[in-house]
Amino acid sequence: MNSRLSCVARLAGLLNPHQCRLLAGLAALDATATLAHEVRTLQMAGRKVTMLFVNIKGGFDNVNPSTLCGMLKAKGVNPDLVSWTRSFLSGRIC
Repeated sequence: MNSRLSCVARLAGLLNPHQCRLLAGLAALDATATLAHEVRTLQMAGRKVTMLFVNIKGGFDNVNPSTLCGMLKAKGVNPDLVSWTRSFLSGRIC
């Protein structure tokens, strides 16, 4: 079912191009290739590129979601990433 729905969603343009994992044909290798491609494209256009890598293994259980999201916004992080982070942290407790 997942394969069929992801195929239809992809054809309809409903998938975020940065969505990986859990979708048929999209894995960490695809995410890495996409990231490398986008970085090169932006650099060739003369733009500066910044990446944020976050270790989500256990530290998020000890982070205040409002504080972290506020800091991410203040640093100019993409609103989609801030939204994902807030969603990931919701309902978690120490």
